[in-house]
Amino acid sequence: MAVTKRKQAPKTPRRSADEDPPLTPAQRRALDRHVKDMEDRTRYLLVSATLPGISLYYLVNEDSWAFDDPTTATLFKRRASAKAVQSLLRPGVFVVPCEVDDRGRLVLSSIADRKVGKVRLAVQPSWKKKRAVRR
Repeated sequence: MAVTKRKQAPKTPRRSADEDPPLTPAQRRALDRHVKDMEDRTRYLLVSATLPGISLYYLVNEDSWAFDDPTTATLFKRRASAKAVQSLLRPGVFVVPCEVDDRGRLVLSSIADRKVGKVRLAVQPSWKKKRAVRR
């Protein structure tokens, strides 16, 4: 009587309990996109520049406008989402690119010299501006 040997499964190196399984190519691509997105510091503001020195910045969560103070405005991560909200608002609203720092706060110098049409954007509330001292 002939004895047949059983086929054994190929030996694979065993992973320890604390090791993660390797990433699939699709997961690697998604992770690369996410890292690239996190490193990009460009954000977008919705601005209505009505008069020289007066700018209104849109706040989505309150559906209102901030007067001359871009630090309180909503920062959009994607231009497409800013454009979508812009299309729902009145005419004369512009999408303005800006930069954020490491903590995600608006860098005022990124929009300080920017113009919307012929009007320069206000980056500091008019009531906070220092007045010339009269002597």
